[in-house]
Amino acid sequence: MGLINVIKGEQPVFFPLKMLVEGEALDKGNIGEYLIDYALSHGSIAGEKKIYRNLLVPRRGATDASEVDVLMVHERGIYVFESKNYSGWIFGSADQLRWTASLNKATKERFYNPVRQNRGHVDALASVLGLPEEAFVSFIVFSERCELKAVPDDTESVIICRRHHLVRDVERSLERREFSFDEKKLDGICDMLDGLAKASTAEARNEHAAQAKAVAEGTVCPYCGSNLVERRRKSDGNVFIGCSAFPKCRYTRSGW
Repeated sequence: MGLINVIKGEQPVFFPLKMLVEGEALDKGNIGEYLIDYALSHGSIAGEKKIYRNLLVPRRGATDASEVDVLMVHERGIYVFESKNYSGWIFGSADQLRWTASLNKATKERFYNPVRQNRGHVDALASVLGLPEEAFVSFIVFSERCELKAVPDDTESVIICRRHHLVRDVERSLERREFSFDEKKLDGICDMLDGLAKASTAEARNEHAAQAKAVAEGTVCPYCGSNLVERRRKSDGNVFIGCSAFPKCRYTRSGW
């Protein structure tokens, strides 16, 4: 499959070369995002487009920004890509909090529902850019090493695929789209995103990663980002975990 994509121009022959030249870390996450960027930039996708990678978009919530893996601004809409590099069988439904990557009966890995995750990215972009929901298409892109065993069916606004089918599925989506931007609107959107890209420095992304890690580890509130503290319920004396910003934020859970 990789050779076919190389022949089609959708995958580089020496894909880490540009990353090495630019001093990027060659971890699975960065490589996956780079390969999506390359496929979109060098594939056969027609029309005016501009690609952004690792874009920090301001938002209100547990972290002060949403980091978008790859973004394609096209005359027919804004495509938001979430890259996943799991192996094995992938299971998950649209409403589940966590999905599962299963290599075998003994080896399973849980990860946050990527449909929900990318929904957060889309919401942040819609708010910052002042665009309606129908302007966006969400793509969840898994590596070729996995099999999508049981995942939600594609819709007009959410598409789940493996990376070697990315260009094909983007082209099919574009063919169905009726939404479009005129040249002036497209230029205005790119101007705003250029500003966000300039502010998305390595230092800013590292700070965001630290915030996201704190949320994942359960030390800060997933709703507002304030510290979590132990509290004691007056009714029965039981200890629970609550947000230090109470009563402004009322997040609670049973324990650490």
